[in-house]
Amino acid sequence: MNPDPSRDVMVYQVSMIDALSGDAIGERWTVWLGAESAGSFGNESEAVALALHLADEHGLPAWRVKENGDTSRLSVFDM
Repeated sequence: MNPDPSRDVMVYQVSMIDALSGDAIGERWTVWLGAESAGSFGNESEAVALALHLADEHGLPAWRVKENGDTSRLSVFDM
């Protein structure tokens, strides 16, 4: 099974960078249900919990996409 970002629940890892200095200031995890943003979190576990809830609620798969592009399907074992 391959992810379909246009309909599936997606969790993206995003590195935050200071606009003035260019220094890394941490990471955020954004959750999307298809093309709609469902939230942004400072830690992965909160984002995964919401993603799994949305996936269950809508009968869709949930996926984690790391900054380097690695993609994996989420399950309750990822909480």
